[in-house]
Amino acid sequence: MDEFEVIHRFSGDLPVQPPEVLVPIGDDCAVVRLGGTEWVAAADMLVSGYHFEDWAAPEDVGYKAVAVNVSDVAAMGGRPRFVLVSGGSPDPETALRCMNGVAEACQEFGVYPLGGDTTRADALTVDVSILGELPGGPMLRSGASPGDLLAVTGELGAAAAGLLLLQRGERSPERLIRKHLRPEPRVGLGIAAARLGVHVAIDISDGLASDVRHICEMSGVGCRVDLDLLPLAADTRQTAEAMEHNPEMLAATGGEDYELLLAAQGRTLKMLSEESGMPVTVVGEVTDRGVAFLRGGSVVEGLSGWDHFSDTAPEGTTNPSSNRRKE
Repeated sequence: MDEFEVIHRFSGDLPVQPPEVLVPIGDDCAVVRLGGTEWVAAADMLVSGYHFEDWAAPEDVGYKAVAVNVSDVAAMGGRPRFVLVSGGSPDPETALRCMNGVAEACQEFGVYPLGGDTTRADALTVDVSILGELPGGPMLRSGASPGDLLAVTGELGAAAAGLLLLQRGERSPERLIRKHLRPEPRVGLGIAAARLGVHVAIDISDGLASDVRHICEMSGVGCRVDLDLLPLAADTRQTAEAMEHNPEMLAATGGEDYELLLAAQGRTLKMLSEESGMPVTVVGEVTDRGVAFLRGGSVVEGLSGWDHFSDTAPEGTTNPSSNRRKE
């Protein structure tokens, strides 16, 4: 079984959905209505030896654990408000350093930590739950229609390139290292996207090749993605090539970019880019059926992102932090 089969089987054993739950398991966040306000809720975990190694300082781990949850809220068009943080650590000093990173991220993203739990564990593990407030209706993975354009914010592949550097004990280019250790969730852009009428958003965590499939599955559509259109920075391309990785393949499968993948009409995407001041790059389109990745005009077969229950990563991928259908 993969991660999604586990979630599918678990979902079949749930009790009757209460009326307060507007969007259950299956999206970046669940949506609930409480006291006349719509809230989004999500949880994410980082585990030593799987999501990070000793090249990540405990402060970076705590910061990232909050950031990836904030990214989930951004993908729904929400504003992050509160977090609960729990974790295990071999010693109290490491736990405190990790929580200092949590506090730094909370300050950066304007969220308030309500509490949590700590315990002794053989390896550092951090679990964050988040609540965000929806200014308007949520963007869901199920809203794509044939004719929509697919676009990504910012750039792809930088975090994966940063991880390749860290795995080799290198610390330069520093920008790529930071892209991996300290993600920048697109909160303001997500709120603007929802307000402007973007049909679908998902944060790119497992890799574009996987995350676009999640949209297609939930929307009952297909897509065509042109890998030659993926936005890569020069230092990402140079690093990938120096380490004998194809830059476009790394950008499509590496994961952990925490940019937003959007489905919308072209005029909406143009308005979003102009309003946010951030590049929004069209990389493909939504079709009636089938998922196709093109490179140089030819179809690329077998392209996928990270599988969280696999012992090995697909070709060209790195080992991204978890963020997928939420429970």
